[in-house]
Amino acid sequence: MKKTITLILAVFMAASISSLTAAASGMPEMSEIAQKKNKKQKAEIKDVTFNVHLHCDKCVAKVMDNISRVKGVKDLHVCLEDQIVSVKYDASKTSEKALQEAVEKLGYKVTGKAEHGHSHAH
Repeated sequence: MKKTITLILAVFMAASISSLTAAASGMPEMSEIAQKKNKKQKAEIKDVTFNVHLHCDKCVAKVMDNISRVKGVKDLHVCLEDQIVSVKYDASKTSEKALQEAVEKLGYKVTGKAEHGHSHAH
């Protein structure tokens, strides 16, 4: 009799722990997973190149350090010689205007956008 009660209690506790673990894990439903995957697939990567008045290597380092941290920035090239800042970004996370404002907030004048196809080899 004691063995039967112990066995019933063990089964009950195991079932309770299993259901609590599943609820606590917060496992998302398949539709939520599919929605998140679709959002990642919808990421639109764009390029923009700004003409920026840069003075020295410290200016380049300041722009590189700060703009690379802007949400959505995927790649960044700054060229002192050509006075350009080229950014590859996720348009679902930031915009051309936001990137320009971020550069200007650092104290650098953006004088327009550079031509597409400009060399980024610098």
